[in-house]
Amino acid sequence: MEDVKSQYSVSVIIPVHNTAPYLKRCVESVRNQLLKDIEIILVDNKSEDASPAMCDEYARIDSRIKVLHLSEAGLSIARNAGIKVATAPYVGFVDSDDYIDERMYQDLLYGMETYHADVSYCNFCYEHEDGRIEHIYPNSGNMVGRISKEVVEDIISEKISSSSCTKLFKKDLFDFLLFPEGVFWEDHAMIYQLIAQCNKVVWIDRDYYFYLQREGSICHTVDKVKQYHFFLAEYPRLAFIKKNDLFVGEERARVVRQIVQTCFCRFTDFMKDAKLIKDKEEIKDMRTKMKLWLDFSSDEIDRWVYRRVRKITYMWLIYYWKHYRK
Repeated sequence: MEDVKSQYSVSVIIPVHNTAPYLKRCVESVRNQLLKDIEIILVDNKSEDASPAMCDEYARIDSRIKVLHLSEAGLSIARNAGIKVATAPYVGFVDSDDYIDERMYQDLLYGMETYHADVSYCNFCYEHEDGRIEHIYPNSGNMVGRISKEVVEDIISEKISSSSCTKLFKKDLFDFLLFPEGVFWEDHAMIYQLIAQCNKVVWIDRDYYFYLQREGSICHTVDKVKQYHFFLAEYPRLAFIKKNDLFVGEERARVVRQIVQTCFCRFTDFMKDAKLIKDKEEIKDMRTKMKLWLDFSSDEIDRWVYRRVRKITYMWLIYYWKHYRK
């Protein structure tokens, strides 16, 4: 039996968790897109405020909206649930405390169709709680076709955001790779791998995504669990670079050094609040992974990092008592 063609061009998945004060602006920005044939999937995951009722009311007044109420919380869990019920050939994601420009999905879809691309992406800007907008990109309005390898390199070297929310994807990209559940920094861990599956990517040089900077959001409350999860998201990039032959010469060495430094700093920040016995499994995991760096060439790891990792590997208890004991 052939698949029934969807009445929608784009499915927009909005995970919702205790964001009632921001939800109306978010949903209205999607409802008011210039592209009208949009399916909007609100995924409430264990909200304890007015968010679930607001979602249900939106489904009542707009036939394009469907609502899922999940019994467990988690951004990746919500996104993956939305992907499973999405009917359009393209999917996008918006966080429920952010909002988007009315042209975003019209232009991202146009770019994908023009360049026959698998993914399109735009810029984002920061909106602070005092209403101030912070722009960080040129915003020339240009549309640029790119090969996926270049985009993956730019994501890994932090020239392009890993955020899934600034992007539009062919839905079938998620047939074999979904968001990792049970961890933070899911975009950082997965998006570059998803882009690597693509043939063509297109960039719209416009600020279409407004990222709200607010206290209490997931990214602005960092504890030792999030430090560990960031380490886990960052570390596999080292093997990915070598496996896929990314970067060349000094640029490759620079990016490897950058990743190593980032992981080491996350380990150090983790240890500031860690307990030697209680957190022994996480500590052992990071120490085991860092030990492999001792075989890196001198241009891939800074000398100060090498010295510290060697002590952490072979003189751990002495190093712990000297640097981390409270």
